[in-house]
Amino acid sequence: MLVIPISSNLYKVVKEIVQNKRMIFVTGIPGVGKSLLIQQMALIASEAGREVHLLRYNLARRPFETEVNISKYPEIDGVTDPAIRKAVGLWARQAVQEWHEKHPVPNQLLIGELPLIGNRLIELVEPTDDAAETVLTSEQTLFVVPVPSWEVREVIETTRARTIADPQNEQEKLDAPPNVLQLMWQEVNRLARQIGLTKASPQTPYNPYIYGGVFEALLQHRPTKLLLIDQVLRPSRSVYDLAVLAGTLVPSAKEANQTMSQVESQYSYAELAELVQNWHALITDNPKPPDAGPELRLPLPDTLPGSPEETVLTAVQRTALQAIINLPLDVAPDTLIQALDEALETLEVETAVSLANVHKFDVYDSYFNVSRTSEQSGLAFLHGLLLAYRNVMADLQKPPLTLTVIELPLLRIALETSLRQFDI
Repeated sequence: MLVIPISSNLYKVVKEIVQNKRMIFVTGIPGVGKSLLIQQMALIASEAGREVHLLRYNLARRPFETEVNISKYPEIDGVTDPAIRKAVGLWARQAVQEWHEKHPVPNQLLIGELPLIGNRLIELVEPTDDAAETVLTSEQTLFVVPVPSWEVREVIETTRARTIADPQNEQEKLDAPPNVLQLMWQEVNRLARQIGLTKASPQTPYNPYIYGGVFEALLQHRPTKLLLIDQVLRPSRSVYDLAVLAGTLVPSAKEANQTMSQVESQYSYAELAELVQNWHALITDNPKPPDAGPELRLPLPDTLPGSPEETVLTAVQRTALQAIINLPLDVAPDTLIQALDEALETLEVETAVSLANVHKFDVYDSYFNVSRTSEQSGLAFLHGLLLAYRNVMADLQKPPLTLTVIELPLLRIALETSLRQFDI
């Protein structure tokens, strides 16, 4: 059943993708809506007259889990052995290439689900000198990352707890439980810190901007689209119910045996364990560290204790500051800069040092040598904060874009949480 409203922008985007691409790979950690998006893509594609084939990790690994292989490479606490994970990945890369050759008709569509995390089908995003690379980098291929908003992610976690307790489909029994969803998010956040994408706390809750940034980095060698899911979709049936499929890619027993033999001859067990441990080598071995920006919340300087409670703001000032908070995170830079200018004009604070050349916005340096008096310390802080942020925004709009901020929305959140300390 189609649950994406046909009047929504999400429907328009998904429809355009399934009508124009030959291969679509939906990737991300558990609990971001991959399976539901795949189901909806398949339904929309089928309605458009396309024959849909499916590649899914949990289905592809089953032929590898023979009695012989499991005796050598047993699951531990429900976790698939590194040897089997590697074999599934090697087979999948070859299977994608073979599907491309065997299904040349334009109405054929392959949709794949790639968890990536923990070395699950990571081979499909790693650049390799083989025939599959041409297919995987083609304009007819797209790697899609569903990025749920905070609200949608919360609903997904609640729903997962229910489906784990009462599964409606055999595949739901294999879904990661809520505690694993949290562990997977923490792994992503750890990666973000490791590559310099964020300075957010290791304990920070799910954040769509950090999450999207990490997967965008992982997919740097692939045509990629981050797809914001900002509305709750409630399927009436299991997200794994797919009656419209023309076929599913799974290895034959012979293919599984051949690939396992390849893995055993090519890798030692220690090497396989290292591959799983270092599944993110694509971004961590050769990271391109960005300027990570500030912590999510900008604390008040030590010199301003009690300032929010002591600061008296006029109605005009409060209205101007609230206007900044009310702007959407993806507002056009010119509109945001205009709102900042209007708020700065209402503050009318005298400072001992000109802030015109302050082009940094972090926890310490952006308190900007502002001259603070006992009467105006809070106003001086707000004035300096807004002006430094305005300069950051202006820098990002002109070449050579020397100030590289990956997490611009996080900067907005940091600004807004600082403003809210003044009860705005």
